[in-house]
Amino acid sequence: MPLYGVDVASYQGEPSWPKVHASGIRFAFSKVTEDTDYTNPTWAHNRSKMPELGEDFLPGAYHFLHGGNGAAQARYFLSNAGDVTGFAVALDVEASGADADTARDWVNEVKDRTGGHPVIGYFPRWYWEQQGRPDLSFFDTIWQSHYVNGSGSASDLYKKVPDSWWKPFGGEPISILQYSSKASVPGISGPCDVNAYRESLNDLKALALGA
Repeated sequence: MPLYGVDVASYQGEPSWPKVHASGIRFAFSKVTEDTDYTNPTWAHNRSKMPELGEDFLPGAYHFLHGGNGAAQARYFLSNAGDVTGFAVALDVEASGADADTARDWVNEVKDRTGGHPVIGYFPRWYWEQQGRPDLSFFDTIWQSHYVNGSGSASDLYKKVPDSWWKPFGGEPISILQYSSKASVPGISGPCDVNAYRESLNDLKALALGA
């Protein structure tokens, strides 16, 4: 059985992270910033509450990339995220003029300023195809999205996921799969994105934190 995770932005309000954890969720990514002029107003809540869940949970932080100066966006992310030592870090690349070159600049800047903290690339296959199938090996691994139909719990929805959705692309394996945006997760208001990781939590920590 895979590990289940969620990703949240301002739309989900301030989740009750103890309830999220009690439902079986073991990792989460919260949006922190977008471009160089937006910070998620619920990030402060998520940053303080997710680590309180202890060793049985991996908190995460992500930036939504725009076209333009990737390094400047990385600096903006880090200045608003705070210390990301204990957080999985991800870069969301899917629109707003973002491309692989801008993403590479973002990743390089984050690694330079954090002593090489791993970066997970949320780069959906459809966008990778649209961008001309660029090499994505500058990421440490890929977070892909492909949605099943319907709504329900994370575990019920995952039963619909075919193994073919985990097929690698861009020169990197897919380690995390976002498979629905319509999941019901206790502690989170409204529909929520859910994700799966097929190894252990310790394996995910090693991948995401470099430990």
